[in-house]
Amino acid sequence: MDRLPEEVVLHILSFLDVSDIVRFQSLASRCNILGRDNALWKLECFTHSRAEALRRRQHLLHVQDSRLAELRNAVTALPGPDLTAWDVAQLRGGSNQSRASSDPESEARRQRSRALANWEPGYPSEQLDYYDEYIHRHAPINVGWLDLPNAGISDMDKSREATGVGTITDQGSGVVTHAVAPLDDGSICIWDVSARSTLNPGGRGRTTALSQSGLLTGRSVDATSESHTMMTETGAVECVSIDSHAKKGYFAVQSLLHEVDLSTLQITSTRQFPFPITALSEAKDQVPMTVGTNWTVHLHDPRDPVFGTSEAPAELGRGQLIGGSAYSHATLAQPGPLSILHDAGLGAANSSIWVAGRFTSMLNYDRRFFPRLKGTIHSGARIASLSSLPYPLVPRSLDLLRTPEASVSALLEARSAPGTTILAAAEYKGKGSLELYGLPRELPYQNRQTASASKLLSVASHGGRIVFSDGDGNLKWLERDGFSFVRTFNINDAVAGKGQQDASSYGIWSSTASEMPGQGDIVQKIIPTHAVSSSTTSSCAEAGRMDVNQANLLLWTGDGRVGVLGFGHSNPLGNDESGAINEAKAESAAQRSKGDAERQYGMAMRRALERNADEVRFVRGLGMGYARD
Repeated sequence: MDRLPEEVVLHILSFLDVSDIVRFQSLASRCNILGRDNALWKLECFTHSRAEALRRRQHLLHVQDSRLAELRNAVTALPGPDLTAWDVAQLRGGSNQSRASSDPESEARRQRSRALANWEPGYPSEQLDYYDEYIHRHAPINVGWLDLPNAGISDMDKSREATGVGTITDQGSGVVTHAVAPLDDGSICIWDVSARSTLNPGGRGRTTALSQSGLLTGRSVDATSESHTMMTETGAVECVSIDSHAKKGYFAVQSLLHEVDLSTLQITSTRQFPFPITALSEAKDQVPMTVGTNWTVHLHDPRDPVFGTSEAPAELGRGQLIGGSAYSHATLAQPGPLSILHDAGLGAANSSIWVAGRFTSMLNYDRRFFPRLKGTIHSGARIASLSSLPYPLVPRSLDLLRTPEASVSALLEARSAPGTTILAAAEYKGKGSLELYGLPRELPYQNRQTASASKLLSVASHGGRIVFSDGDGNLKWLERDGFSFVRTFNINDAVAGKGQQDASSYGIWSSTASEMPGQGDIVQKIIPTHAVSSSTTSSCAEAGRMDVNQANLLLWTGDGRVGVLGFGHSNPLGNDESGAINEAKAESAAQRSKGDAERQYGMAMRRALERNADEVRFVRGLGMGYARD
């Protein structure tokens, strides 16, 4: 094996199963390098993808006997609940299907190449690790919960609730190192969630700092009930923004914006706004923040000495303000901004500000001409979360599988063009809506059919996929086209089987079905620990080589918990005794799909039984009263 050329070894590996390739990596260092070849795992990801399954189905339809095709079309035309969109498309265009060529093998190779080019999630300037991609698409999902401080209640072991979450990132690599969350008692807690590397065992989610209670609310340590009311009254999701360069955090509490030094956990300045704060933009060095209240949008520049305390250094007065007067503001015609996105345009110097919320359009401001409105994009949906992908949105007309006349060269040209994509999680007529907007202005894509049966709460770019959460507690991963399904996971499965009581003791035999711990929890915010960036810079050398499978997700749930979602059999926080990478034992696509379907069916049946139990409790005793003289 040592004398064989690498090309020969890789060709041999292409015939092995995934489990055998993983075992091959442990033989020697050369085997480890060849066993993680990017091109090899790219083909494995494609082979187990929905795109390849669609291509195989198309191929079988084209080579089948014409009499079987007529029978299939006749069966498809019958009314029934199992009529799929693919069947309808095939029925409508059945007479226009391409016939088999004189060389079927050559035609099959050509169609496979087109399907591979169409599926490939990576862009020409992007470097995706397809070994990680395969793990994230097929390995089991585990969630490790961060330890919250005890509430100090004598009659029960109850923990504090996180009322928001932010992250501290390494400036060299852009990788999340710490999680920062305000708690319901007005304190601030910081955890070390740094990834494992050859020189660092990882943060393991340990608590590194905890401030005193009442820091953000201004109440005494004993007035926890008052602090809880103040911290939870507004209910803003985007209420934390962290400036990793300056080591400062910005926390919104009702109409107050506190600037906190994360090194000392002391408030350095406070600014009051005319209405309760509902959204904060990201905080970056030398760039003013954007603050959204119920009725206004403001620019907040921390370098302005007016917003500092009396102990603020005099150097703040020499800072250059951007965007004119810092006291000007934009007035909203409708209340409720929920998410603010900065610099989602072309180039690093872009000064665009995008505001979305309970109104049905995205508002675009230019920081240089604020508060004048630059433009709007009508959505029709109410957007709860905005995120960005630093690559262009490929038009639907260039789908090589569904548009046979589209060429591979046109697709590659569209992928190479400069641009960026805004990702929006929204709610449209009671259902979830995943929306993609290309910049410069392109025709948007809105997935309002298959995204979710409930409203979407948060969205982010995760590796070569898009992940979003919905109101049923689901986390769903789609391809970057916004409609090709990858996998799903329900957050309530993460708390099952951990010493909880049996579900039979709840429901109809209980006073309320909501007493079950973790029942009906949702994910309000998703933060990738490895943000997708157009830059190809690697991690710092002093941190060591990053371990495999460390691109996890930081989650904040509706129950006030903060957790890290990882892939594999081990705890993503690294608290298990075995440090081996068990994610190599990836499930097959069929097993994963079957398990996902079973979990979804179980959750649907549980919700139906809960509703039935509520009805039984409501009608209990009706008509059995006795009139007394």
